[in-house]
Amino acid sequence: MTANHIAAIHVLKARLRLTDEDYRALLNHLTGHTSSKDCTPAQQRQVRDHLQGLAEAAGVASPQRRAGFEARYLVASPRERKVWAIWLDMARRGLVHNKSAQALDAFVQRQTGVSALRWCSAAQLDAVIEALKLWQKRGVEVR
Repeated sequence: MTANHIAAIHVLKARLRLTDEDYRALLNHLTGHTSSKDCTPAQQRQVRDHLQGLAEAAGVASPQRRAGFEARYLVASPRERKVWAIWLDMARRGLVHNKSAQALDAFVQRQTGVSALRWCSAAQLDAVIEALKLWQKRGVEVR
């Protein structure tokens, strides 16, 4: 799947008419790498999804069928999986009443200003993890 992700990333890069400098800056922001070959498959998927969203918004690509919750969870980075683990644990304890991806994305947007968990940088994910830990520690139920 790695070669497919890299090929798709470069097709989307061309459709968006990104300069090499802009592409590498975006890649560095999302993954911390300057080459898609250095990224893990999960990071490549993250870059591909991000570029796909940009291409759809710009009207240069048709909307793709979105992956379900389980598929998104499987390609998540370790930090994203930690956020999900804490979120689902809090739901199990009754601290969160809506354990859906949409509810988590809304929480992430309030914390970071980023509209979805999968688009957060490592630093933003760390901030979300710490916010969830504090919420867990307080044990405050949200209605």
